[in-house]
Amino acid sequence: MSTISVRPAPTVPPALLRRGAVGAAAVSVALLLGIQAAWAGTSAGTALYFALVWLTVAGAWVGVRRGRWRSPALCIAVGVTLSAVGDVLWEVQDSGADVGPADAVYLASYVSLGIGLALLARSATHVRDQRLAAWIDAAVVFFAVLLVVWELSIASTVNDESLDLVSRVVLALYPAMDAALIGLVVRLLAARRPGEWTSLAVAAACTCWLFSDLAYLLAADADSFGSLLDAGWVLGSLLLAVAAQPRTGTPDGSLSLRQRSALARLAVALGALVVPPAVEFSRDVTGGAEASGSVFVSMVVLVALLFVRCSIILRGEATARALLASRERYAAKLTAHSSDAVLVVARDGRLLTEGTPLAALLGIPATRMVTSGDAVALAGVDPQVAADLFAQALVAEGATVDAEIPVRHRGEDRWISVRLTDLSGDPDVGGVVVHVTDVTGRRRAEDALAHSVLHDGLTGLANRTLFADRVGQALLRTVRGGGSAAVVSVDVDGFKAVNDGLGHAAGDALLREVAARLRGAVRADDTVARIGGDEFAVLVEQTGDDEAVATAARVREVLAAPMTLAGTPVTVTASVGVAVGRGDAGAESLIGDADLALYAAKLAGRDRMETFSPCMRAQAREARELEQELRGALDGGEFRLVYQPVVGLGDRRVTGFEALLRWDSPRLGPVGPDRFVPVAEAAGLMGPIGAWVLREACATAATWLRDHPRAGEFSMAVNVSATQLGSPDLVGSIAAALAASGLPARCLVLEVTETALVGDPERAAACLAALRALGVRLALDDFGTGYSSLAHLRQFTVDVLKIDRSFVSGIAEGEPLPAIVRGTIDLGRTLGLEVLAEGVEHEHQARLLAEGCCDTAQGYLFAKPLERTDAEALLLEQAAVRRPQVPAPRSRVGEAVRPA
Repeated sequence: MSTISVRPAPTVPPALLRRGAVGAAAVSVALLLGIQAAWAGTSAGTALYFALVWLTVAGAWVGVRRGRWRSPALCIAVGVTLSAVGDVLWEVQDSGADVGPADAVYLASYVSLGIGLALLARSATHVRDQRLAAWIDAAVVFFAVLLVVWELSIASTVNDESLDLVSRVVLALYPAMDAALIGLVVRLLAARRPGEWTSLAVAAACTCWLFSDLAYLLAADADSFGSLLDAGWVLGSLLLAVAAQPRTGTPDGSLSLRQRSALARLAVALGALVVPPAVEFSRDVTGGAEASGSVFVSMVVLVALLFVRCSIILRGEATARALLASRERYAAKLTAHSSDAVLVVARDGRLLTEGTPLAALLGIPATRMVTSGDAVALAGVDPQVAADLFAQALVAEGATVDAEIPVRHRGEDRWISVRLTDLSGDPDVGGVVVHVTDVTGRRRAEDALAHSVLHDGLTGLANRTLFADRVGQALLRTVRGGGSAAVVSVDVDGFKAVNDGLGHAAGDALLREVAARLRGAVRADDTVARIGGDEFAVLVEQTGDDEAVATAARVREVLAAPMTLAGTPVTVTASVGVAVGRGDAGAESLIGDADLALYAAKLAGRDRMETFSPCMRAQAREARELEQELRGALDGGEFRLVYQPVVGLGDRRVTGFEALLRWDSPRLGPVGPDRFVPVAEAAGLMGPIGAWVLREACATAATWLRDHPRAGEFSMAVNVSATQLGSPDLVGSIAAALAASGLPARCLVLEVTETALVGDPERAAACLAALRALGVRLALDDFGTGYSSLAHLRQFTVDVLKIDRSFVSGIAEGEPLPAIVRGTIDLGRTLGLEVLAEGVEHEHQARLLAEGCCDTAQGYLFAKPLERTDAEALLLEQAAVRRPQVPAPRSRVGEAVRPA
């Protein structure tokens, strides 16, 4: 398959495009002017002339709008417009009159243009003397040009007796105003910036108008120059329209540009002095009249203006010298208040300069410093260090010697930077130059930065980087001196509940309190670090393995003591992992082993200590694999619920169900709750999973109650984990599940374990009270397997006691009811609680429990955990065998009612 390559089109530089556009525009204008000249005197030529004139007017106003209506461009556009209006009036006024209304409009256009040029010149200069000098330059050029046009035109016009006074004044004003415009233009050209074309356009425009005005006044028959005159006026208007466009060019405030501008203006001013002698010389050559008063007056005016101009130059130089002196004084004052001290020391150690700067740096009287040795002593520098540096500078032969040395000044530790350069051979110096700078602030900032890099900002403990370094050093010491080093990894149980329930400020306060307690629980040589979040670590440098276990025990003990956060009493526990290593282990490896032991402690139920063993690596890999799969299981719909019936031991009818969670992983297959629930709790995933279980169980129970009313009312039991019980969102999520499903609150039973309650008893009691306020029932699961159950029953109000399966499933045929089971049943009946026995697998176990007055039971004897359809079928079966209560029919009057 062939391919066709396409060569990209060449790129035209923007500058070339702009030049091409300008060239095309110039050619177009030249063609139009040529056509207009060819048609001069005809109606077509007149129409083309006015079209060109009003086209320039439109272009001028477009430029004003693009330039955001700036005053100079606005005045230029008004001038061009007035000139065009004057052309229209000239065309319609009486051709026999010398002057008319058109002349007034023409002269007004000159005034508007002059104002615009003055504003342009003003914006280019901001200094008062410079503005005055610029006006003098413009005046010099104006008088020089005025003298020339006076000799060429104005004098003859003023002396023409055939014209009336008004006509002579009006006709003389045209070249005079042209001269004024030329003066302003020269001023602009002298200060022109590189790339700025406004001044050039205005200069060319005024030249065109001056040419046409002079030609009109000088020519005896102006009509013979009609095409040239029109071309000058049209081209001048067009250039003025171009000048009204937004200004371009990059401002350049460099000294060289200002010097070139000043030289250009001075050259123009001096050149103006040549004009009067040149005029007189021209008269002599051409045989004209002798020098008139105009030449003398112009010469006097020009000399006077130049005198003022030179005065301004001299005053500017004086001002510059004063400014230079002021800057020198400014620099001296800055040096006097600088943090640097500069000294010159002779090769024999004598101070060759004044010691005031160094005295100011040290904060001592300058009179106390006589020699460099005195300065060293007063600065608090070690004399030997100072002598070594001075010797190095002498040997370096002009090379700079740098050093930062500590000093002890007025009981305070400080740092100074010293730079020494031997300039003894320099006749202007004649000694060793010493620069002294106080760098105490920088060194302290560097120390603070280094501390922040290696320490935790919240607790001030070592961070993971510093801790790993300390562990590595401790392991190296075990190689040299024997013994061992251990890492105790600590995780604060319940931190998330405090952080979420009491706020981040309370969470930060908890972490600071934990850090303080850990410091108090370890030895002075041990290192305590905050690894991240609520995880801490302790480096124990020991002589035997028992010290790490003892440290872990002390850590758990001090963290279990109650504390008060945000006015609320809080109790937390700690999961602890211990790993012991020697020199053959790496720092990160030992820290990782301690983390694995900590993870095992969390999986085992938290609030315990585990010591690392190699088998934990495989267990950790499995747990992390489960955790990875668990993170997408809920969204992937991999969870389901099964339902184990709860039956009454009296009539064997179903009184409720317990919802049990099952997980079918696409990759791992069926995973039991005993495997994935601890992993989910340790990874913080049990919150959303438990919320889903609640919603699903409530929705199922509500559907069954609504669809099978004959089966009677039953309860739905849901297990609540320790992490859920500590969550502030538990009550809200249960209320939302009940409201969404429509399940009566009395039909929901929440099962909690003693282990979940005793971690933070006060918080657990408050949570159970809030749940009871919703109307749900509470069951104490696995009763009798953990702690002092009677004490907890007095503290935690529940509705159901569940006898653990370990007490029931082991009852053999012919054995009596165990005393612990009988005691639990009696305790429940005394307290008015429902007693439920788990793990009933044989008929003789159910018979003994019934004889012992146990209320309900569940186990494989009655049914295994059932899928939803099977559990619903069990309800249907129970509804079918239940005989409905049929009310007896009412008897008629006088008739007996036969029993059914």
